[in-house]
Amino acid sequence: MLLAIDTATNTPSIALFDERGVLGESTWRTHENHTRSLMPEVTRLIELVGANISRIDALGVATGPGSFTGLRIGLSAAKGLAYSLPAALLGVPTLEITASAAHEQMLPVCAVMMVGRGRFAAALYQCTKGAPLRTSDYVFGAAEGIVEQVTKFAPARFLAIGEMDASLRVLLHAALHERVVFASDALTVRRAGFLAELAWRRWRAGERDDLQTLTPYYIPTASLA
Repeated sequence: MLLAIDTATNTPSIALFDERGVLGESTWRTHENHTRSLMPEVTRLIELVGANISRIDALGVATGPGSFTGLRIGLSAAKGLAYSLPAALLGVPTLEITASAAHEQMLPVCAVMMVGRGRFAAALYQCTKGAPLRTSDYVFGAAEGIVEQVTKFAPARFLAIGEMDASLRVLLHAALHERVVFASDALTVRRAGFLAELAWRRWRAGERDDLQTLTPYYIPTASLA
């Protein structure tokens, strides 16, 4: 069984996954209270599905981009559990999790997330064989800057998915018109079930990350100036 942990933003999410798929999932909004809410939610989810923590053989964790504090909390919890159980540890980039929700989409996918102070992160993905492949650099900035950068690398038509406020949606539509298709509101929430699926695929292929060297990808300071 695999436990997935995503605390990259103020919408943390956890999931339990095995060969049958998602066993249980919890996603909630918090005001940077990850430290207090994460482990109680993990305990509650394990009890909810009638499992035991000793059954966890692998852990998937969101590695960024995301908030500095959130990423540290999630990775620290995942490393602590991986060491004590012991279990395999597998890191998954945050925007890859977002893009994975559209893995059956034929269009290229622009995954977006809020990173605080009115800023966003985004990257372009192509979904092949059920997994998203990043085809652009990460871009960071306020809504206007994100639109300018996305316009430069976006294909003729693409799907925008992830955390976007109304201002970014309006600006993207105004700049790109019919080139951009917006995912449904339900898909704007990043869910740990998708993280679990990506991590499970890596683990079953014999992969794992080093417990000592796996580190978060933090947003470049200059991007948030």
